[in-house]
Formats: sequence, C-alpha cells, structure tokens
Amino acid sequence: MGLAVSRFSEIRRKIDSSSIRIFARTLLWPYNGMVNDILGAIQTGGNYLAALGLASYTEICGRQIFFGGDNNKKDWECFNQFIKHMGSEEILNEKLIFEGKPVYFKDAVRNGLVHRYFMKVGSGKVAMSSSKAQAKRTGFLINGPNEVVMVVIPYFELFCGALKRARDEELLKWRS
Repeated sequence: MGLAVSRFSEIRRKIDSSSIRIFARTLLWPYNGMVNDILGAIQTGGNYLAALGLASYTEICGRQIFFGGDNNKKDWECFNQFIKHMGSEEILNEKLIFEGKPVYFKDAVRNGLVHRYFMKVGSGKVAMSSSKAQAKRTGFLINGPNEVVMVVIPYFELFCGALKRARDEELLKWRS
C-alpha cells in the first residue's frame, strides 16, 4: 500500500492542477470539459482512461478547430493536424508495424486504444510520466516499429498548449 500511495502522490505532484483548472475556465465548452476530464483521470491514476481521452480528443479538436467540424474530413487528417498544432509532428513520421504490416501512427494509437483497448503495435503501453526528451517533445516514446509508449502527462501538457494557442489565435469554435 505504501508504494502505491507514494507513486500516486508523485504523479499528482507532476501536474499543477490549480493552474490547469484556471486555464480550462478560459476555454469554450466543450474544450474546457475535455481538459477537466483528462485532469481528473490523471489525478486519480487513470492512465488508460486519460490516454483514451487524449487520443479521441486529439482527433475531434483537429476536426473542430481546423476543419470547422466537417465530418467529411478523414479522421486521420483531423488527428494529424492537431498533433502538428501540438508541435509533435515528428511522431507522425515514425514507421510502425502491426501484425507484420505497416500501420499509420493514428491507426496504431487512436484506433488501437478506442477499438481494442491496446495500441496496434507489438508492445503498446501507457505511462503517466517520463523524463526522456522524446516524451517531453511528443508525448510518446518510440522504441522501434513495434513498441510505442504514450506518456500521458507530457502529452496532456502539449495538448493544453495547443488549445491555448488555438484560443489565443481565435481558432476555437465548435460546430455540431
């Protein structure tokens, strides 16, 4: 019990919940709800829940912010556009393999988490934090074509940074 409590406290110290909640209040609905949802999952140790939310929210934010909610836009275009806005474009160039065949990054991560619970790579994992530069830059650790680790806290920080830029550039909008 002591190790679990200590690890949980360590994760909570890595994120400034008060500042994030203040930031969320500056966003339009439902963007503010997305930020608060993910923060709640992180605070309670829900790493896969946070990863699933971030993967799904990345796609819908791309669709709404950059394509005006156009449902005719391809899902991967929406996901990739928001990843680029996050400053994590380099991750989209990673060559990944699933069941012996090449797979696009969005399919491996977002579709894997949403439809299979696990990423579509030989070894897909979710971690809350990492001190590695790649994780801080992209929100992921890639260790070859079969191993992807989504790192929730740095990804969330990049996600929030992208929403802040979109807000400041007056790009935030929502169309049903």
